[in-house]
Amino acid sequence: MLIVSSRIKPLSLQLANQISAGEVVERPASVVKELLENAIDAQSCHIHIEIERGGSALIRISDDGEGIIKEDLALAVTRHATSKLQTLSELEQIISLGFRGEALASISAVSKLSIKSKQAEQEQAWMINTGTESDFADYAAEPEPVAHPQGTTIDVRDLFFNTPARRKFMRTIKTEFRHIDDIVKRIALSRFDIAFKLTHNKKLLRNLPPAETEKSIVQRIAKLFSAEFIAHANKVEFSSDHFSNIGTLRLWGWVSAPQWHRKQADWQYFYVNGRYIKDKLVNHALRQAYQELLPEDTFSAYLLYLEIDPQQVDVNVHPTKHEVRFRESRLVHDFIYSALKQALFSEASSSDLSGELIESEPLKHSREAKPATQIDTVQGEYVNRYSQSTYQPKIQSSLNQNVIEKQLNGLKQLYNVSSSNVSPSNVSPSNKKETKATAAAFLGRSMGCLFPNYLLSQSACENNNVQVLVIHILRAQQYLLLNRFQPGQQVALLIPETISLTPLEIDFLMKNQTGLKHWGLELSQLGEGALTIRSQPSLCGIPGCIIDIEFLIKCILSLSADFHASDNTELRDSELINMLLKSIRSDFLNQSEQDNLLAMLCEQFESSGGKQALVDNKAVWKVLQESKLDKLF
Repeated sequence: MLIVSSRIKPLSLQLANQISAGEVVERPASVVKELLENAIDAQSCHIHIEIERGGSALIRISDDGEGIIKEDLALAVTRHATSKLQTLSELEQIISLGFRGEALASISAVSKLSIKSKQAEQEQAWMINTGTESDFADYAAEPEPVAHPQGTTIDVRDLFFNTPARRKFMRTIKTEFRHIDDIVKRIALSRFDIAFKLTHNKKLLRNLPPAETEKSIVQRIAKLFSAEFIAHANKVEFSSDHFSNIGTLRLWGWVSAPQWHRKQADWQYFYVNGRYIKDKLVNHALRQAYQELLPEDTFSAYLLYLEIDPQQVDVNVHPTKHEVRFRESRLVHDFIYSALKQALFSEASSSDLSGELIESEPLKHSREAKPATQIDTVQGEYVNRYSQSTYQPKIQSSLNQNVIEKQLNGLKQLYNVSSSNVSPSNVSPSNKKETKATAAAFLGRSMGCLFPNYLLSQSACENNNVQVLVIHILRAQQYLLLNRFQPGQQVALLIPETISLTPLEIDFLMKNQTGLKHWGLELSQLGEGALTIRSQPSLCGIPGCIIDIEFLIKCILSLSADFHASDNTELRDSELINMLLKSIRSDFLNQSEQDNLLAMLCEQFESSGGKQALVDNKAVWKVLQESKLDKLF
């Protein structure tokens, strides 16, 4: 039997919108999400969500945002009409939550929709009503005058009244409202500067004022997320601007301590530029950071915010915008992993935030959580470039403690010590309250760098004569590391470094993984011919001291000519410290770092009983005698 296909015909506007609604409007909570995103994009400060019968009877979203002018009301309910996007370049750097311009058209196709709106410049508010008693929305409706304050109110009534098949799949009123409440919580946790109200069947259930102080932000998290989580969480504050091809990255928020975990993965919220997402790459980085820290079949809890250049993330990959795609996915993955590793193993702490939890809701699902001794949070800085929040609490993070210490030392030198009349003979090395820069004794104070590798310092001798010393910077750093280094200390790399090696070389390093990890080198195999380095030995805070990681690995490999060594092969400590010293490189030293290096040298010199400072039998510093200078002239 010959089957003849029907002729191709364009879909009607109503049918096209209903098909689109099948992707956008899954349930009442989907409508709430789309309308809340529009309200936020309109720069609203207060948003009121009114729900009746779980959203099936009424969904009303009122805001005090910019509003819609009369001429644009009819366009607002047509497909692919938006004020947020006009060009391809804007599509490649989206900062708004909504951008497709199909939400209102899709919603109006499966409900009775009305919009009331007024802009500040308008004297009159206007309303458009697409809801009719028929199965078809009136997209040709004309705006009518109405009384309304500045902002927009959107009413969605009788959801799925003209699509019985979809209405049949709706759950109970209680279930549908729970989904709506989850959406409100997610969005309220992404914009602390906006006030939210949520009512169900005319009963006020949530009243969240704007949170622009540290205390109010913690209170909102306690109400919406969990007060118990806050009491057992570590603060994450991690940023980097060292990527030439990706720009600045910043990750901040809270992660649960490894001792505190849950049986479900339900307390896991992650935001990218203020947008709640569920991403496999992010989940993998989080699981990897908690690897071997959580018991089997348990999950961590987190509330994390990633800020990234909008050009580096594509949000137009899923109809509900729950998924994103990163242009440099590997860098983002390793950045998140390193940030969480740093937060989980950080020893920094701050005052207990649990004392600020006022009027918090009773803890839910407490039987599922496993509390341990309280882990104090580390207060961080919240500066969301995509919001209007003014919340900027103090920074106290293990990532910048060295920087803060250097700045404090510099301020103390500036206001407490005059650089023109400092006499090292008058400085008491036993005074523990003095800064390192003023404790330099006979090495004096820095006069600046001479060529990249040498440092000049000036100090007073016993006969009140001035002597000038030349310090070999790299040897000074090696001398300090040789005397101060202790195994068992490591520093997580901001971005794990990957190097290419032969399978035999990788096999040798992995056999010695236990010993290398004890020295601070955490390695993992990445494929057949690559090795990932996730942490490096601690450099004891020596100024300007960095490690050439790849050179260090090559040096370790050179210790064994035969990579078919038995499993009993062990690297000796003396060999490892020697390789570590050879891999040291010296970075540029500013004035404060120069003085700190001199202070550490003097301190180490005195602790060794005045023993001559040598590295490989070579002097670390020498006196620049005036008689030798005279011969040059």
